[in-house]
Amino acid sequence: MFSEKKNKKNSLSVTRNCSFEKLNNITNQKDIAIRVQNISKCYHIYDRPHDRLKQSLFSKLQRFIRTQPKQYHREFWALKNISFEVQRGETVGIIGRNGSGKSTLLQLICGIIHPTGGTLHTEGRVAALLELGSGFNPEFTGRENVYMNAAVLGLSREETDARFDEISAFADIGDFIEQPVKTYSSGMYVRLAFAVNVHVDADILIVDEALAVGDSFFQAKCMSRMKKIVESGSTILFVSHDINSIKALCERTLWIDNGVGRAFGKTANVSMAYSEDWINRANAKYFLTNVEEKGNPISNINEPQVESCNIATGIRFSARSGTGQAKIVSFQGYSGNKLLGDTPLDFGSILRLVCLIEINQRCNQLVVALHIKDPNNQHLVGVNSGALTGLYDRTWNQGERLKLEFKLPIRLQAGRYSITALISSLADVSSYSDVNIVDWIDDVGIFEVGIRNPFPLCDWIEIEHDVKFSIP
Repeated sequence: MFSEKKNKKNSLSVTRNCSFEKLNNITNQKDIAIRVQNISKCYHIYDRPHDRLKQSLFSKLQRFIRTQPKQYHREFWALKNISFEVQRGETVGIIGRNGSGKSTLLQLICGIIHPTGGTLHTEGRVAALLELGSGFNPEFTGRENVYMNAAVLGLSREETDARFDEISAFADIGDFIEQPVKTYSSGMYVRLAFAVNVHVDADILIVDEALAVGDSFFQAKCMSRMKKIVESGSTILFVSHDINSIKALCERTLWIDNGVGRAFGKTANVSMAYSEDWINRANAKYFLTNVEEKGNPISNINEPQVESCNIATGIRFSARSGTGQAKIVSFQGYSGNKLLGDTPLDFGSILRLVCLIEINQRCNQLVVALHIKDPNNQHLVGVNSGALTGLYDRTWNQGERLKLEFKLPIRLQAGRYSITALISSLADVSSYSDVNIVDWIDDVGIFEVGIRNPFPLCDWIEIEHDVKFSIP
């Protein structure tokens, strides 16, 4: 249970080691559309319903008799001392993991909730696309909700009449606009809500992850529309987990982590830092380095020296399956002399993946495979050792170790990818359905591929090919 904490002086200090542009870098105050200074938001968390009543009654009584008030709640700081400024005609992205405080910040800017500490100022009309379906009455038709929402955003009925056809055409939901919105799908909700918000001539447009439920064609149309809005001089705050969308649309980006501002500046720099942090955190969970007590690091097995990085030891055993006759006890990836995850990979670069395997029981005809999956966890491409001489045609005994190194060119489009590693045995196998899975680990490694310039018009994987050009 939550309640807001109000009228308490905020004494929290600004987080250290953050990279923020100074507020005084923007000298022309008339060009400021949004100013946020040391904004904080605290909620009271009550473990039991009657604790709220105790807090309300007893705290007043204790102050009256001049005794130290007892707290019946815990404080949760959703935001801590966030400061930034946005200029007119600028698009600023906001990124961060789920629960980092992005939506709370937008609600504060929209005036939906009040801050615990700090000040904020917005200049002009604000249109916000926040939670799915917010601002709509489910019993009203789409048409009625258009007029109601437009009125809330400051348009007269005559102005809405003049723009209704454009709104309806942009939403593109056909005759459903005459039906109650409670019958709409989530995609139809977003189409109509976005159509209204982009046709009210708002000075500030705020979009909070709402486009994630739209289809790809509608998302492309929305991105194009937002670019036109910026060209007209309006300001956009855009929240998304899609880093590529942030890079394509936003000039500057704010990164929030656990309610604290980590960085604010050029999108290229902030998104790079965010991606590296995301990869390092993911690899700290999933990378296998010395996962067995008696396993030696790969670097002790004639592995070249690499730059230091923060890849933690350990493995989620719940993500592992197989007979256990052999196990992958260490896994590392390299791009050049850097460990996988340090920086995004360039298209066409060579990826080296090194597995250290320990035999627990006598086995033979082993095949080691690696699968690369897209952000939707779909298998894209894989490599395997096949009938490798010395591996497949040998009987392995308990306690023996082997190391495999795969080299493959990265011909993947920009995005995040994960690696699944597995060992199988083809002994006494007559079909694929009979293959014995010895060890299987999902998400053993995670990496990112950077954006190419010019951006390629192809699918996830670009196969090697030749093109000839001539003028007949």
